[in-house]
Amino acid sequence: GQTVWHRPPGDGRRGATLQLGDPATIAERTGCDVVADFRTRDMAAGGHGAPLVPWVDQLLFALPDGARALQNIGGIGNVTWVPPRGSAGGTFAFDTGPGNALMDAAVEIATGGRLTFDRDGRLAAQGRVDEALLADLLRHPYFAAEPPKSTGREEFGRPFVQRLVEAVQPEGDRDWLDLVATLTELTARSIADAYRRWLVPRGVDEVVVSGGGARNPTLVRRIQALLDPLKVSDGEVLGVDPEAKEAVAFAVLAWAHLRGIPANVPAATGASGPRVLGSLTPGARASGAA
Repeated sequence: GQTVWHRPPGDGRRGATLQLGDPATIAERTGCDVVADFRTRDMAAGGHGAPLVPWVDQLLFALPDGARALQNIGGIGNVTWVPPRGSAGGTFAFDTGPGNALMDAAVEIATGGRLTFDRDGRLAAQGRVDEALLADLLRHPYFAAEPPKSTGREEFGRPFVQRLVEAVQPEGDRDWLDLVATLTELTARSIADAYRRWLVPRGVDEVVVSGGGARNPTLVRRIQALLDPLKVSDGEVLGVDPEAKEAVAFAVLAWAHLRGIPANVPAATGASGPRVLGSLTPGARASGAA
């Protein structure tokens, strides 16, 4: 389902998560078997319930002779480091921080809902980064926290931007453009900083960017510049539409569930061990309905 609320475990409390999309209704209306609720199984085992695509990334996208960093940029950014195929080391993954969520919220607030995202990064390209504000934002404790770690819109979403707007009080178009540019740079800088801290020491031969953020040239150019001389490629090199990569991943997780194959990566989620993810709701035909 679509995650609308997610609280990772921490400070002695259990994690919790909420997804939209009722598998029973989907099974009834389509007649298809439905595998859903992947995150809760990992969280029941003490994990963050995210990221859940590393097992699929290793299965489908490992290079024969090099290490890949697969960077997804949805509302939140997450990365999977995939070692060469057949190597002894396992995958390593975590959420890097904000993806598109902060930029999108700023654009929506600035335009009164007329626009909901920065198409092609055009607004950010017209603004100037407020370096002092950016430095303050980069002091958020999440960025320095050690993996395994995950985050969500509860931390980096519309409330974050609303508080920021109250603090900086943008007045005209120029101020708003600068704010969008600064939040775009925050996403790029937080990704690059995470790579320098935790991925570059492991070795990275190629960075592949996917998700909606891959369609933002302004953001991608900044990531390329900050990661230079690393090779940064579009998700299409994987043979999958960059915006469909996570959908493909969860289809593979459903396949793994049906075959009883554990598909979480405890090193990425913090779970106590490998688990078969998801729950199965048989379709109407399978349950004998007319």
